[in-house]
Amino acid sequence: MDNGNDEIFLLKCTECGQAFFTQGEKEFYETKGLSIPKRCKECREKRKHFIKNSAYIAPIDSPTQQVYDEIIENWSIESKKENNAYFYNVKEVEAITSGKKSYVIGRKGSGKTAIAQHLCEIEASTTFSDKLTFKNFPFNLLYSLANNSGYTTPNQFISIWKYLIFSYICKKMTCNENIDRSVRDKLIALYGDSPAESLTRLIEKWTSKGFGVELFGIGFNYEREKQNSSTTWIDAIEILQQVILNYWDESNYYIVFDELDEDYKDFPSEQERDNYMSMLTSLFKAVQDVRSIVDPYGKHIFPVVFLRSDIYARIKDSDKNKWYESIIDLEWNTAEIQNMLAHRLCVSYNIPDTDFYSVWNRLFEMNMVRMGNRQTRKMQIYTYIERSTEMRPRDFIQYVKEAATLAKARSEKIISAQSVKDADDDFSEYLKRETIDELFAVIPEINEILGLLSTIRKQSFQFADFEREYNALVKRGLIPQGDVRNILLNLFDAGVIGNQPSMKGQSIFRFSKKSPRFNFNETMIVHRGLYKSLQIF
Repeated sequence: MDNGNDEIFLLKCTECGQAFFTQGEKEFYETKGLSIPKRCKECREKRKHFIKNSAYIAPIDSPTQQVYDEIIENWSIESKKENNAYFYNVKEVEAITSGKKSYVIGRKGSGKTAIAQHLCEIEASTTFSDKLTFKNFPFNLLYSLANNSGYTTPNQFISIWKYLIFSYICKKMTCNENIDRSVRDKLIALYGDSPAESLTRLIEKWTSKGFGVELFGIGFNYEREKQNSSTTWIDAIEILQQVILNYWDESNYYIVFDELDEDYKDFPSEQERDNYMSMLTSLFKAVQDVRSIVDPYGKHIFPVVFLRSDIYARIKDSDKNKWYESIIDLEWNTAEIQNMLAHRLCVSYNIPDTDFYSVWNRLFEMNMVRMGNRQTRKMQIYTYIERSTEMRPRDFIQYVKEAATLAKARSEKIISAQSVKDADDDFSEYLKRETIDELFAVIPEINEILGLLSTIRKQSFQFADFEREYNALVKRGLIPQGDVRNILLNLFDAGVIGNQPSMKGQSIFRFSKKSPRFNFNETMIVHRGLYKSLQIF
């Protein structure tokens, strides 16, 4: 049966603006004598649910000033600054804590650090964790160790990572009361019981020649002929592995690698770029190696790597496909975002968790946001907020904060649709700042590039439009000559631009489709969340 006609959409939803209603659906409605819908199926279902739950709307004196203050002061786009109660325990966490997944890949702001922090804050007598933050990480020290290891690229870093993982495990074993006391005493004598030492100092200490000799001489059973003055940290990997396998109990140990993007930048040389990518590739390989060593023995040792999706996409290795089953792609859909918001609002109201609309209607009025030149288009408040975001938790957190700030200033007892609409201005500035922070490392002239989009002053444009304005900036000496296509790809990766296929009403952004490809030949569109800050109307 030919369904070609069903691919042609006849109407545009009055709420979300998406194209819908096929020829086949039109014929069905006409046959049944039904009224032609004004909204797409998804918006109709949302509206039904919205009306059904209207009985849950809070009294007019709610939310209180206290709730506004809680959102404004204590909601944060930085998970480190928040009360742990706000953490939304997504299903991915169980996959990590059980050891089913070892890598978490996601965009900046998708919740990677929140999960990493949660792992490190689990309080249990049989759970131990440590996080290696890569801010101020001694990369040069690792590079120098790799150059002396004798291994070829990118495998020269694998031994370093394995050694660090095993060393951190042994250090955490000193805190485990279930480990044999005599073993713990020897480990304490070697590693110390103070967590205050910097990572740089620890690595320098653990990879020193003297430390290797000391490790072999602390009394563990090992081949005596290997205990000599030439012992190095590379030789020590084997004895650390033996200590862990022989003396480990049933406890869970998590070694978390986070903020790996801190050294990611527009590298001044190919050698620096290759070193960095080799280091990351080796870390992924080292995690696989460690798991293959300890898993057969039933040891719960779980190194977990958190990495930005755009950086992960640039890793090239023949083993990369083998990592797939151990990876979590941290992407959010509408239902997951709403569940996250419901949890946060319930914490703010100090009430048990409930469904999204029950608590959402406490904070926001039911009136639609009016849009268009004559204010004839209407959209639900949540949908209006969502279309300005890049489907990241931090975007929704920021937008709710902006709306609550306006509502408080206007003495509103419930956040109005007008305040939600007006909050779009400040939110757009936030999104622009986020974009600059994300792209500055790889496009130092990102401010000028965003200004270029403002110069074009169109919601949609063609490749030739961008290239013409870009070359004009180069000619004026405002930016260095670069690869225009590579710049557009980086803008696409960061959600700044997307594609608008020939099918009316459709758009493709990196965050809205599974592994989309950017098409240089299709119309390009600016994300609407940036309209206000880029002065695009």
